[in-house]
Amino acid sequence: MSSKKKADTTKKSNAGKRELKKSLSVLQGQLADTETKLEKAKAKAARWKKEATAQQNSAAQSGARAEKLQKTLDQAANDSKPTRATEPLETAASGRPAAEPTTGDGATVPDETWTVVELRAEARARGLTGMSSKSKAELLAALS
Repeated sequence: MSSKKKADTTKKSNAGKRELKKSLSVLQGQLADTETKLEKAKAKAARWKKEATAQQNSAAQSGARAEKLQKTLDQAANDSKPTRATEPLETAASGRPAAEPTTGDGATVPDETWTVVELRAEARARGLTGMSSKSKAELLAALS
């Protein structure tokens, strides 16, 4: 072989080696990036698993508490028995006892001891309208 052919072969060989080294360097960089991404993904998966476990524990505790409260509610419903009142529970719409003076038709007769709020409630109970802006004296007059 001539020295010229040897030189050409050597140049081609060196050029091929450089291309291979360049390709190898690029592939090593890609591999490093992929390994970094894989580690981040594994860390994220571990956090998600930990969070899922915590959520499951919380759900189990909430379920147990709900069952306990339901049992307490059921027991309270079973324990409560209807009782009879010893006094009449009837009251007028104003919240006053039914024992207060009434007219012949059964309507409660308000007096000066009633508050404006009670007088307005009594007016509503009787179906009177336009009483929200009235004074105490006007309410008493309308209800008497």
